[in-house]
Amino acid sequence: MKASTTRRPRGGGRGKRAPVRPTQKDIAAAAGVSQAAVSLVLNKAETPSVPAATRERILKLAGELGYQPNHPARMFRSARTMALACVIPDITNPFYPGLVRGLQSVAAPAGYDVLIFDTDGTPEGEARAVNWLLQGRADGVVATFFHLRIPELTMLARTGIPLVRLESQHKAEGPLPIDSVYIDNMEAAASMTRFLIARGHRRIAMILAEFGPGKRRALGYTTVMREAGLAPEFVTDRAYSEESGARAMQSLLATKRDRPTAVFGASDVLALGAMEAARSAGLAVPDDIAIVGFDDIPAARLLGLTTVRQPEFDLGALAAKTLVKRLQPGGLEAPGKSHELKFEIIKRMSA
Repeated sequence: MKASTTRRPRGGGRGKRAPVRPTQKDIAAAAGVSQAAVSLVLNKAETPSVPAATRERILKLAGELGYQPNHPARMFRSARTMALACVIPDITNPFYPGLVRGLQSVAAPAGYDVLIFDTDGTPEGEARAVNWLLQGRADGVVATFFHLRIPELTMLARTGIPLVRLESQHKAEGPLPIDSVYIDNMEAAASMTRFLIARGHRRIAMILAEFGPGKRRALGYTTVMREAGLAPEFVTDRAYSEESGARAMQSLLATKRDRPTAVFGASDVLALGAMEAARSAGLAVPDDIAIVGFDDIPAARLLGLTTVRQPEFDLGALAAKTLVKRLQPGGLEAPGKSHELKFEIIKRMSA
């Protein structure tokens, strides 16, 4: 018997019939399968009990009938929000949209929405994010934390909220389901410093922010400079922003010592701010001063910035895959794992 897709308006009137949203029961009837099979397929459960041909037929009929999942009911049954959180330090930093897109590329097919929490890169903002998560706002979280460490994050794991951190180095396994994804920031910065030295530069300065991954990047730069018998030089400003990069470059150019022939920004936004300040001071890039960055944001490609490419989309996708696996019944077990992706030196006109 074919399920009805319309119902009479309440009150017994003869007004225009309103469409009824198709249910899993309707799809099961149309496909000639059990409602349980439909539920398994539409909830993205991987099970050999539903043949591939049947799975395809169910998905096709769901699309033809205009099926939409009932998220409130699903949440009530599973005690889940069906959402993943992405905690980032600065929503205006062009690095993070790629990370979020990578997260969404995995989360959406698995039935999860993505929520974004901006901490402003402060300890207070990160503490608010953790409190927000502890209120049950998301089932899992991908996060960049500049200030909080494992002791402060233990409560999340112990309340059943899996966490994947975007890190600057390998993290040792621990007893809790806290994973990490990373590129080797120290080696990436070391590789960029070697590139500059190979180009003939001896006075190379580095621009940093007060917090975040700059410490590992500075360590890679310092190690190579000292191995080459060269003196490291740092200028540190408040944040990862073009304004900070411009101030740092102005500080470098204002010194009475010989100005550097190359400047390494610990992020692309710092490097782009430095590039603008150098040009405002009448210097040509790269003829008078070479400038390089770290991240490979879209503007770096447009402005010809030599930089370290981080695969931000892939980092987000891998983090999401890890979360989804931990949230599946019988999925990943503790301890957390550390997953490394590869960086690349992108050579452009700025160096």
